[in-house]
Amino acid sequence: MNNVLRGAAWMILAGLCWTIMTILVRQLSGDYSSFEILFFRNLVAVCILLPQSIRRGFSSLKTQRLPLHCLRAFLSYVGVLLLFYGVANIPLPDVTALSFTQPLFVVLLAALILKESVNGACWAAVIAGFVGLLVIVRPGFIAVELATVLVVFSAFSYAVSNICVKRLMTTDTANQSVFYFNLLMLPIALVPAIFFWVTPALADLPFLVGIGVNGTIAVYAYARSFTLADASAVMPFDFLRMPMAATAAFLLFSEIGDLWTWIGSIIIFSSSYALAKNSSKLTKS
Repeated sequence: MNNVLRGAAWMILAGLCWTIMTILVRQLSGDYSSFEILFFRNLVAVCILLPQSIRRGFSSLKTQRLPLHCLRAFLSYVGVLLLFYGVANIPLPDVTALSFTQPLFVVLLAALILKESVNGACWAAVIAGFVGLLVIVRPGFIAVELATVLVVFSAFSYAVSNICVKRLMTTDTANQSVFYFNLLMLPIALVPAIFFWVTPALADLPFLVGIGVNGTIAVYAYARSFTLADASAVMPFDFLRMPMAATAAFLLFSEIGDLWTWIGSIIIFSSSYALAKNSSKLTKS
């Protein structure tokens, strides 16, 4: 039970840091491109992780799967970039709700790419989750914004990246995965950022650093939560990102998530929770 409580605490911390990161991205998006903001996010992450890697010794980072690490870094770059674009252009509750579709894409891709066996209950949860997505987007009833579509593609890109991680974990360690993920994303992020570069004002540097720090902590805390307890035990706490984002959006940007966003997000999250619950039962059986 103590591990479940610790896992829940780490998941809440992950949600809080993720929300702070998106708030800071929204705050700076009027002055800086998503390319530049993402570059600073990765630069800060590398500065945080590099000293730890040096202490462990570079021999622990040797890998025979650099191409797969590169592919994972590129997919993650696309995922974060599209997420940041969405944060800058549509309400935060919508971005948060759409981000919950990632586990649905993971199951779909695991079946198609990794040839994993997926039972009927999982397929039903995936279908229900995509129904929730349609409830939020409502194609044919309202105009679908480009940013909305790109956030969905962000979730898909993250899902493909997670499939790469599943492959990598058969030979490499989690430390290797995190190190190469951030290190390889840095030059990928730098090249387009150069073409959209705006020299940051001194007053904005704490916000840019805050994006990197909170983004790094969110990723670590999310992974740490799953190492302490079953996904089915800690996943409900991930949904707290929704009221966190909605509250911040209302207080800071006067945005209010509409009823359809809440209904769709509950359907999507319930589907993701059902997938986690089913996976936990299969693992224990």
